Amino acid sequence: MPVGMAKFECSILSSMSTPIDKVQRIQDQVHDLIERYRLTLGELEEKATDVAALHQELTLERKKVAGLRSEIEQLRLLMAFNGTQAERQALQRQLNEWVREINKCLAHLNA
Repeated sequence: MPVGMAKFECSILSSMSTPIDKVQRIQDQVHDLIERYRLTLGELEEKATDVAALHQELTLERKKVAGLRSEIEQLRLLMAFNGTQAERQALQRQLNEWVREINKCLAHLNA
């Protein structure tokens, strides 16, 4: 086979395999992107689960805080009853004010 003919066949084979190589590279890239997508989707699902768990935990902590605030208020009232004469009088005034407000609300409801 003449040398010129070998070069011609080589160039034909290389030019014929180039589109096949390109298609193969594109397929490889598509497979890589699909794999990345699946990994990212898995990570996203994990993060969503973490967020839901943290949301539940936050809700529980808020309930605990509300309970503790209520206990603090009760302790303040107890301390006021056991406190000095001035503190008891201040508590009595506050209780009287609350009773007046409750009576006003009842009057509006009955009207």
